[in-house]
Amino acid sequence: MISRTRTPRAAIVAFSMAIAVLLPSCALFQPRRVAINSQVTQTLPPLPVSTGRVPSSSTVAPRTIFVPGKGGRTGKVNYASAPGVTAGEIKIGIIVPMDGPAAELGRPLYRTTQAYVNVLNARGGINGRKVRLFLQTACINCEAEVLLAAKALVEQKGVFAVVNAYMNTYSFGAAMKYLNEKKVPLIQGWTGVGEESVTWSNAQTPWSVYYTIRNDEAVGIWVDWMSTVNAKWQAAGKLPNPQHPYWVGTVALDVSQDRRRSIEFKKVWESKGADHKVVSQQYVAAEEEAITRMDSFIAAMKDAKANAVFSASNITMVFGMQAAARQTWKVPWVSKSAWGRAATDNCGPPCDGGYTDNNGWGWAGVDTPQMRQYLAAMRAYYPDGVKYADAQTLGGWIGMMAFEYAATQLGADLTRKDLIDVLGNLKGFDTGVGAQINTSPTDHLGMGQFMMLQICNNAFYRVSDWLSPGGAMKRVSSKGDCGWGY
Repeated sequence: MISRTRTPRAAIVAFSMAIAVLLPSCALFQPRRVAINSQVTQTLPPLPVSTGRVPSSSTVAPRTIFVPGKGGRTGKVNYASAPGVTAGEIKIGIIVPMDGPAAELGRPLYRTTQAYVNVLNARGGINGRKVRLFLQTACINCEAEVLLAAKALVEQKGVFAVVNAYMNTYSFGAAMKYLNEKKVPLIQGWTGVGEESVTWSNAQTPWSVYYTIRNDEAVGIWVDWMSTVNAKWQAAGKLPNPQHPYWVGTVALDVSQDRRRSIEFKKVWESKGADHKVVSQQYVAAEEEAITRMDSFIAAMKDAKANAVFSASNITMVFGMQAAARQTWKVPWVSKSAWGRAATDNCGPPCDGGYTDNNGWGWAGVDTPQMRQYLAAMRAYYPDGVKYADAQTLGGWIGMMAFEYAATQLGADLTRKDLIDVLGNLKGFDTGVGAQINTSPTDHLGMGQFMMLQICNNAFYRVSDWLSPGGAMKRVSSKGDCGWGY
């Protein structure tokens, strides 16, 4: 049975490191900061978008293909149907860190959301209603400040819904509870926020919808991919313990999310047969240990004769692979969602060959009308050269696509409950940007597939097409990647 005892605050705060390596702790909470930063930022210039041709669905299973700007209920006269909704406007809010070290995470997600709003409004809005985005910035680790930000959006700005929040697990818990009590929808492609029950089940968060890979499907794919990689290393004679090619280790932060992933990984891995064994499970108690004691965790897995490592978060992958390099222990690594600059900019050659998933979000090289819309907007709104096709921006774009789709389906009768009902009952919802979305009243996550990425020479490469649990783990070649990693 998985313990649900609350993890000490220091360890929970450490979970934020799964998103950004070594963010300094936040300054003492200052109430003025929320008030000052609650102003609406200036709207970016509108960008016309070409919707392109909708792909044919005649050869695939029934699904809903959504191209932004296509479809929508019309005819009935708009009216003030819900808080934050008038005949001519829909107010939505976003909470992200916009200053300090975490700004490199919050700003891309905000700009993506604002870019989507602008292209949406440029083509007339949703059923004649323009969308207005309100920004609340807050410290990524500050629970009290994040709660005040949520209250400011709901009680002062009067938003209809919140989209694409970016806070760490611990600090968003109180805000999540508040939004659910107020029955304010939270819609986002980004996840990783809230209590354990939030991201593994929506039983306690019925007003929150996350469009990302489901945890049980993710564990199955990690297991299948690692088993394939180990077989390739074994055939090449590269495993340090060739007598037992499927002996592996796990390493995770000592928080409920990571622990559960590690426990589930062990269960699924060992269900593949007697030759598949998790010989060592390591838990890093706090963020400092990822630096000061990571060598000891690596040594423990090495001494246990593990031939590969599953990392439940990117911080343990980055510092783990660095420690493994110091100990000249070369084995395959597979990590939970390490797709971001934290993994490339902070690791260097030790991380070459490491694998991570894309959370069920797509890859810029996939040519669809929806991806072309996304890329056109990102190029227009990132003139400073920021890399736009990454986890933050793609996830945020998908969250906004889902919001637009649901709002267009409801037309003039746009209410919070009906919005959540649509978003929580999607079947075969194809954004053309990520994996298909399927939700239900008991599961407000949504994706059953992801692509596998590889870190090589401080860059990411897509090395698989869409993967599913139990499916073929086929590798695709990308120019410049690290092969099978050895």
